Amino acid sequence: MTRHFAYSPDIATASTIPSRLYTDPVYLELEQERIFARTWQVAARTEQLVETGQFVTVEVAGESIVIVRDVDQLRAFHNICLHRAGPVATGCGKRQTLQCRYHGWTYGLDGALKRAPEMEGSAHFRAEEMHLLPVQVATFGPLVLVNLDLKAPALAHFLEDIPERTARFGMQHMRFVQSKRWSVACNWKVYVDNYLEGYHLPMVHPGLNKELDYDQYRIEPHRWWSLQHAPLRPVHAGDTSRMYVPSVADDEAQYYWLFPNVMLNVYQGQLQLNTVLPDGHDRTTVVYDWYSGLAPADAANDPQWTRMVAFSDTIQDEDISICEAVQRNLRSRVYERGRYSPTRENGVHHFHGLLHEFLQ
Repeated sequence: MTRHFAYSPDIATASTIPSRLYTDPVYLELEQERIFARTWQVAARTEQLVETGQFVTVEVAGESIVIVRDVDQLRAFHNICLHRAGPVATGCGKRQTLQCRYHGWTYGLDGALKRAPEMEGSAHFRAEEMHLLPVQVATFGPLVLVNLDLKAPALAHFLEDIPERTARFGMQHMRFVQSKRWSVACNWKVYVDNYLEGYHLPMVHPGLNKELDYDQYRIEPHRWWSLQHAPLRPVHAGDTSRMYVPSVADDEAQYYWLFPNVMLNVYQGQLQLNTVLPDGHDRTTVVYDWYSGLAPADAANDPQWTRMVAFSDTIQDEDISICEAVQRNLRSRVYERGRYSPTRENGVHHFHGLLHEFLQ
């Protein structure tokens, strides 16, 4: 079976990617190596890494990574001791060295080997020449991201002008409020496809469709990301049923997607971060993290906040239901490829073009 697939840059004539990309495990192996290991992935929150010695461990594309604060800079390394591959950190916490749990080799926060017990008889062994293997690390707003590929361009190259576009929302001042996780019985790309179009709003999300102006909904693709503009419908006097009340005439929800799996939903004074993580070729974990500049002291018992989260949960349940149904049908013997709506699915077409670029 060939791993290659055709892609047309002309959405009017293009067909969607083949169903086998969603159902064959071989593609996930390729994606981990060629996509997730070469793109910027959300790994932590800046508030977890404020003081010297604070560290966080995370898994990215099957690799264990440790991120640590070293005085005035963040560093990231493969969480692998150079001796016999033991971990140099576990979980998260604060310490002034990174020490392997296997044989006690100890590294500084800069990754340099400081102590290797009982290695005196090893010929040509020089501790000063040994250093934990580095990983790229950068921040954006309250987020810490890493990239396993040392040759990949900096995060700013991929973000382009997103920081300027989102400056008015004050993301850098937002603090973490809460997190939720869902396990979804679908390929990760099914979930991303669904996120990247508003075409399904009237059918799948009747409640959300009442909040957003579907006729004015538009998608703006860029090189490595896309933006969905979703203007809010005006609220009529006396209407207390609405969730999103525009604060200005041109108020809108903005949905940023960063290739391949990071979603930044900015609206009504909050940031909702969605991270899509493949658990297998037919199962996905979706992590929702909420940030806000005006978060309540006790979010779990704040009526306005809990109402907002409940509304979000309803939308997520609707998305999960349709994504799982699509995944089941992608396994059918009779379905191979579909077509795009040029006016509504240019975000999906853009995503598939990037998939083709990385996988080929």
